[in-house]
Amino acid sequence: MKDFHVHYHLDACGHEEMTMPNIERACIELGIDEAAVLKHYSQQLPNGKNDWAAWHVQGSAELDKFLDEYKAYQPKQVVFHSGVETELLNDDGDINIPLCDQEKVDIVQLSIHFMISTKKLPLEFLLYPNGAFSPEFDTADGQKQWKDWLDKVNTVGAEYLIEATVSGYMNAIKRFPKVRSLAHMDNGLAHLYNYGADVDSVSISRRIEIFEPLMKLMSDRGVNWELTAGGMNKDMFKRARELGVNFTCTADGHQLYNGWGPLAKHIDAENTLNKLMNM
Repeated sequence: MKDFHVHYHLDACGHEEMTMPNIERACIELGIDEAAVLKHYSQQLPNGKNDWAAWHVQGSAELDKFLDEYKAYQPKQVVFHSGVETELLNDDGDINIPLCDQEKVDIVQLSIHFMISTKKLPLEFLLYPNGAFSPEFDTADGQKQWKDWLDKVNTVGAEYLIEATVSGYMNAIKRFPKVRSLAHMDNGLAHLYNYGADVDSVSISRRIEIFEPLMKLMSDRGVNWELTAGGMNKDMFKRARELGVNFTCTADGHQLYNGWGPLAKHIDAENTLNKLMNM
């Protein structure tokens, strides 16, 4: 088994137990023979400050410290890759790490942790990844801003926002060779649901059609589509497989065995993938 999304203790979200020896020990116990250990890297945050939600501005110094520890460890049984998890920023494919630091690692795991900025709808409203209001908007004025934001979302429409998301991913893959995986993708549209887009107004057949160029590009470039235990639509999964997309599984491990996001739950994602393959 493979898991290309294992967090490290140097990030605030990574438990202190997430060291290289402990990660390898847990991987061996779980049957994971290849893994990527990730450092968060966000050179800018959407609120323009050093901290937002669970994220903090991270740069070269933090990455170099991680790589020093990573390279000092000699694995015994597991094949490890160094990596970063960073964000897709817009439909042009800009991502939240400069090219010079991308080149230091084996894998860039590309996530969407907040709404991407698009040409018809620039990012101007912040929600936590679970859809909750960010503190600065959790007021009466914030509720009005949310309503104004929804009016803009409805004006551009869900189909446009799905297309813009696909364009962003494709442009990033074309521009940055180290993008080797789209992180915890599942259906790839969680950010649109969170930010008020009426995604369900777009038929699943149309969503698949929009995603097909991305599926083909991922197949051609060897970019993984990452699944969690949440899974994805069976028809979208089937079409992606037909077009040659490779799927990998993750528990998005921030701890080893207990608490939030334990590596030990990797098997749940594998079971979800197996069910999809047998449908």
